[in-house]
Amino acid sequence: MLAASACAVSREHAATPCPAGSGAGHGTVSLAPHVSANSLWGVAALDESDAWAVGGRYFPSGRFRALIEHWDGQSWKVVPNPAGIGGQITSNLDAVAIDAPDDAWAVGRWSPATHVPREYGLIEHWNGAHWTVVPGPSPCGRTSELTAVAAISPNAAWAIGFGYAGARPVTVFMGWDGTRWRYLPSPGGGFGGGLTAISARDIWLVGGAGATKSPPTAHTLIQHWNGSKWTIVPAPYEFKHRKLGLGAVGGSSRTNVWAAGSYQSGPDSSDLSPLVEHWDGTRWRLQPSPNPTGSRGETGLDSIAAPSRTSALAVGSAWGSHGSIPLLERWDGVHWTTVPSRLRPGVTDPTLIAVAAVDPCYAWAVGEATLRPNILDKHITLIEKWNCASLQQVPSPNP
Repeated sequence: MLAASACAVSREHAATPCPAGSGAGHGTVSLAPHVSANSLWGVAALDESDAWAVGGRYFPSGRFRALIEHWDGQSWKVVPNPAGIGGQITSNLDAVAIDAPDDAWAVGRWSPATHVPREYGLIEHWNGAHWTVVPGPSPCGRTSELTAVAAISPNAAWAIGFGYAGARPVTVFMGWDGTRWRYLPSPGGGFGGGLTAISARDIWLVGGAGATKSPPTAHTLIQHWNGSKWTIVPAPYEFKHRKLGLGAVGGSSRTNVWAAGSYQSGPDSSDLSPLVEHWDGTRWRLQPSPNPTGSRGETGLDSIAAPSRTSALAVGSAWGSHGSIPLLERWDGVHWTTVPSRLRPGVTDPTLIAVAAVDPCYAWAVGEATLRPNILDKHITLIEKWNCASLQQVPSPNP
């Protein structure tokens, strides 16, 4: 059982009026003796010997604990959480970003071990030796969860998520300047699901009320940050006269950005098919994207990476006659095609949630799956490697 202080909060006020506050904190708790499930929700890669994957370990008690795994060029290994993160709190990491071997960020949420716990945004930093909890902006409200993070240098990182101003839910957007996190003007039109940073003055956000895991709505937005303010950018918000939802964005330059999600492809709200859009520096255009063979019903893309103009990878999941199917689609500069996964024996119901690409021929995709046969099916982490020819599962820890 680990112990640490109850709450550590920055005492400096944000440079701009903050819509909600954040306090990073931790404590102690006794963990259940058996882990019921492991999942990975975010991945980031610097080169072929340095990649991070984050998510959560879920216990029969209903509590969860942040999970961090690292690739060193040979194998994936679990890396300890900051002191106290496994204590009297529950925690989960939703996203991770890296720009140097000694500079990586992970974000998510934590809550104290109370009967009806409140949730707070969690920010962690890797300095090349260990992870530490970093205070968020001083509170004038509350940040309840951070869901996406982007970083381009030790002095430039951004995170977005949910918060509250009093009882009113708001979108939280914050930036790191090398010294502290501070609130920045929040995007309008609802919460954004995907975040990518081309530069400090070229950041894209997609999402809104629409989501890839839910029936899309007409309120999905694409927004752009120019270093001082957000602007809603015109884009297709319907496909084949049906609503679409965008939940992921990635790019390599100011003239090469991709957004991914799904659209309602049938009469029922669960009839979803994958969808992608491309920004060429002037406007957003829809691009045809295929359904995987054998899929039916709900199919969507949850993450996208674009290392070059002629290469992009998008991942998600589809529903087939025998359960879920991992979905990876590849852009070769001309069209999108589906790529099958090579899974290890006994792995069923796989789902890919996040993807990170070092270059067109080296990428990682992560998610979750079920391992059978067992007395009780085991929910495990799923990590697959792209080598320009195939997508193949590699061993990953399940503590």
